[in-house]
Amino acid sequence: LVPISWLKQYVPVELLPDDLAHLLTLSGTEIGGIRNIGSNWARDKIVVGRVVNVEPHPNADRLNLPTVDIGEEETVTVVCGAANVAPGQKIVFAKEGAVLYNYRSKKLEPLKSTKIRGFNSVGMVSSELELGLSEEHEGILVLPDDAPVGMPLVEYLGDTIFDAEITPNRPDCLSIIGIAREVAAVTGLEVTEPPLDYQVSEEPIESHVTVEA
Repeated sequence: LVPISWLKQYVPVELLPDDLAHLLTLSGTEIGGIRNIGSNWARDKIVVGRVVNVEPHPNADRLNLPTVDIGEEETVTVVCGAANVAPGQKIVFAKEGAVLYNYRSKKLEPLKSTKIRGFNSVGMVSSELELGLSEEHEGILVLPDDAPVGMPLVEYLGDTIFDAEITPNRPDCLSIIGIAREVAAVTGLEVTEPPLDYQVSEEPIESHVTVEA
């Protein structure tokens, strides 16, 4: 699996994914499939948010009311049933109208405002399943602490992934840098090799670990 964002760290290819996949397949590195992550994430509907605080729902023991900062000095309080939501988290906030996966209907559907136990919820804090990232839906997706609040999720996590079908005689292509070299070969671009230097500590390893025969 070859994320284009990772591939571009080594070779500055700007071809459309379909065109690049065609070139690679013609050269012997078959791209069997292309997955577009975030193709249904509207820039103005699904954004990075920060949980400001979490209050219990007054009419439901298993529901919470997280207040979320979604950028531009705007906060929204919604109903959330996830047990792992907590203040300070960077999360994915979907506004009304965002297209998400509904695990009940098994379809992509626009998010609607709804009243849950007497509280009107306009938007939601999203799970990986609802975003189409995985089958995980037991809790919300928690993003790294440095995720920028208010940034469209498609800009932060969106990507195109090639499913390369590597033949047994090309183990050199079982890596991102290997595919980058193939891209360079078919496009005439240059590969920027990853740095191979690493830090060496003067502290002996014996002070951290012992080995017994």
